[in-house]
Amino acid sequence: MAFFRGEQGTVFFDKDDSSLMSEVAAVRSWSMTVEKDVLETTSQGATHKGNIGGLIAGTGSMELMYDAPSAGDKLDLIKDVNTATDAGNASVELYLDESGGKKIVGSIVITSTEYSATVGELEVVTVSFTMNGSITLSI
Repeated sequence: MAFFRGEQGTVFFDKDDSSLMSEVAAVRSWSMTVEKDVLETTSQGATHKGNIGGLIAGTGSMELMYDAPSAGDKLDLIKDVNTATDAGNASVELYLDESGGKKIVGSIVITSTEYSATVGELEVVTVSFTMNGSITLSI
């Protein structure tokens, strides 16, 4: 049985077109939560609740080590929160392995970007996002 280590995870991103995605450099970590609504189906007079799965959604975040990019997908990623009337067509691939077979794929809307600096430490930018549309789990 093979276990995966954190250093194997990478992120690919493109602001407008999934066919032009490139790897985001200096990703320290990423996380994602996929959630499903629960719809109650209990009929009148039942003694136990019934439920079915409903709509699926996802949210997540990435921590990026800041290196003052002048152009490219990393700069687009950390600045996309500043886009009003966002079409939600930014594409992301979150990899769990080095070979590229284990990944989560979808379109996202950047919901927040946190910039911080601590004296004597690397600067980190935290980007939060919400999935838009279907989520493909190739895990």
